[in-house]
Amino acid sequence: MPIRYISTKTTYFHRDSVTNKREFVLIFGDEVETTGENAHGRDKVIYRHREGWVRSDRLMDTHPLEMYFIDVGQGDSVFIVTPDGRKILIDGGRGHEAFQFLVWKYRLDRSSPAPVDIDLMVVTHTDDDHLAGLTAIVAHPLIQVQEVVHSGIAKYKSGYNTDLGDKVEQGQHKFLVTYHDGIADLDGEDLTNRMANWREVVQAETGLTYRAVDAATDIINVGDSDVTLRVLGPRRVTISSQPEPVFPWFGSAAHTVNGHSVVLRLDYKNVRVLLPGDLNRHGARHLMEETGFPAEADAHVFKAPHHGSHEYDLGFLRGVHPQISVVSSGESPDHGHPRANFLGTIGSVSRSDEPLLFSTELVAYFAVDSDAAASDSDDDVDPTDPAMVGQARRRFKKRLNGIINIRTDGETLYCARRVAQGYQFVTYEQTAAPRNS
Repeated sequence: MPIRYISTKTTYFHRDSVTNKREFVLIFGDEVETTGENAHGRDKVIYRHREGWVRSDRLMDTHPLEMYFIDVGQGDSVFIVTPDGRKILIDGGRGHEAFQFLVWKYRLDRSSPAPVDIDLMVVTHTDDDHLAGLTAIVAHPLIQVQEVVHSGIAKYKSGYNTDLGDKVEQGQHKFLVTYHDGIADLDGEDLTNRMANWREVVQAETGLTYRAVDAATDIINVGDSDVTLRVLGPRRVTISSQPEPVFPWFGSAAHTVNGHSVVLRLDYKNVRVLLPGDLNRHGARHLMEETGFPAEADAHVFKAPHHGSHEYDLGFLRGVHPQISVVSSGESPDHGHPRANFLGTIGSVSRSDEPLLFSTELVAYFAVDSDAAASDSDDDVDPTDPAMVGQARRRFKKRLNGIINIRTDGETLYCARRVAQGYQFVTYEQTAAPRNS
């Protein structure tokens, strides 16, 4: 059956072709199957296996760019579907929420579900609240990951003089010199348990491309000619004592791994999206040393770095000059994110008279039942177990209010989040404002 998409900010999904009995609200870009039946100005459609009717003049043939900022608690996970249907997953949180999102979105809990291809998976850095949730996704038999890109920095139990590898000094500066590109580069290394599990599942996948990227990397081809994906960070440097480029050391292992997160800029027509992982002030200032970087960072949609931490750089935020910002944070463990000074600052540097600022933690409203809470936090649970898959959709529906939906046709930006009462969605529509000159 032909696929069409909702063309307005919102529209109703009706029970029949005549009355105003409403099942729920659909938002811009929602995908429906049309059955060919039409009556009283409405088309009969199927949405997520449910039959209903929508106004015919609120359907379009063009698939927009879809972005889902998933509520994973204290962590990050962003899922993007391009106009050509390519799927990009950036980070996976600490637990199973990103996996559960995929089960919910693609109904992997149904009998004989269609497998899902993830065309590109991005590990911005190897902290648990970004990496851990990706392991089960790579290992799942119904999910096929085509390519993984990462920062090149792993975590080790032993064998080096820091947890990230060997640190050397040259002059008054320190540098991290240990680097991995392919997954085979980690063979024989004494990795942390999380990294060792990651290495195991990646090596078990056939046909998966695994490589490090940095600011010198060519544009990543995601298979959609309308979308450009640039790597703006990390930026490695050359020093005389080392044969290969290295990472500046930012005072501690934690600051170094965060500051050298993979920073991505996605362009679709007139809209830019900046996704900087846990970039901190050290990493931002290092990137800003590159001539022209502030203009490269300019973006309409901005995933706030490091969960809205106080460790931001004002010059970097001014360069981004966002119109819509999203903070991904959670209450457990409590790091005080998002910080009040970050929230105030991001509003002050925004490009719009009515900037939009979302937080997955602040919009989330759900009740987690006891078995779900125990399973979601238990590292011994295997999400690929059929029993877990069967429960994943039910569990994730409790987190739906925490998703920030942003969709665009390349000119207009549509934002939506679910609410627990009344309207079902709070929605916003804005024209993409001019970028910095």
